Amino acid sequence: MKILAALLKYDYGIEEQGFSYEYYNIYLPLCDIYGKENVFLFDYIAVFKQSGKEGMNKKLKEIIKSEKPEVSLFCLFTDQFEEDILTSLKEITKTVVYFFDDPWRKEFVRHWIKYFDYFSTPDFYMYQRYKLEGINNVIYSPFGFNKNVYKKLDLPVKYDVSFVGGYSPLRGWIMKNLKKEGVKVEVFGTGWGSGIKRITQEEMVWVFNQSKINLNLSNAIYKDINFLFWSLKSLENIRQLAVLKKTKEQVKGRHFEINACGGFQLSYFIPGLNTIYEIDREIAAYESIDKIPELIEFFLEDQEMRESIAENGYRRSIEEHTAQAYLQRLVEQVVNYSLKN
Repeated sequence: MKILAALLKYDYGIEEQGFSYEYYNIYLPLCDIYGKENVFLFDYIAVFKQSGKEGMNKKLKEIIKSEKPEVSLFCLFTDQFEEDILTSLKEITKTVVYFFDDPWRKEFVRHWIKYFDYFSTPDFYMYQRYKLEGINNVIYSPFGFNKNVYKKLDLPVKYDVSFVGGYSPLRGWIMKNLKKEGVKVEVFGTGWGSGIKRITQEEMVWVFNQSKINLNLSNAIYKDINFLFWSLKSLENIRQLAVLKKTKEQVKGRHFEINACGGFQLSYFIPGLNTIYEIDREIAAYESIDKIPELIEFFLEDQEMRESIAENGYRRSIEEHTAQAYLQRLVEQVVNYSLKN
């Protein structure tokens, strides 16, 4: 089976930042399943930069007409694709758009689903909502993790508490409060200021393996009045909040990745998380930010429970949540789709 994967090869299209999330967790798993020779990577941002929007879309159609892939999978960025080109591709290949953030990019999603045969959502409740609305060409496909990237390495513990992720005002607020409570967190990511660096994919896997507690923190809009007053003291926080469009959280790739490395995870709670991991048995979750210090203290003290949850989450991950399994199921559903899906 031939598959075309139209996605960003590099993180936000910037080669210096390394390979993108979708390259690691969509393109490479598809190659594992169907063979690299049968999966065509179309890095549309790179072509867009060279040839412009019209030239990129023209080249896309030429490749699909020439190779005739059974399935063409798209990961959208903004508006790089032309609607009439996407519509015409349905006559040549089965098209599916893979959405990452449809719980909060609703207007964006509702515009683009008209131009594809099928679309996916990683969110269980969004999937149910689409079905209730009579939108039947939706496929539920959680993120999962690339089993060849995220692994349990049995490395010695190096950090009590760690967090991997970019700065946001909410995450900054959480870190401020943790520091106030005497909780030391090793932070890795962009935007945190001097002394805190962005780490490579390999280094991130090491951190997940070497931490007693891996934090998974929300970066969505937060309406606490104390947080808002604190944010007003920083021009950068004001700027970020002014452009922030993420109105709600969702289950993310990070939920799968930490557990797949055998790491203990303390995450924000979101409806749907309990459909992929059993809370307090396979993952730990906080429902309010002010409970995080108390939970960190508890799980640092209770090594037996912490390690049991981490091991259970690891086993559930490798049994059910690999990106390879989810993507194979997605492709099979596209090829053999029926309205009873």
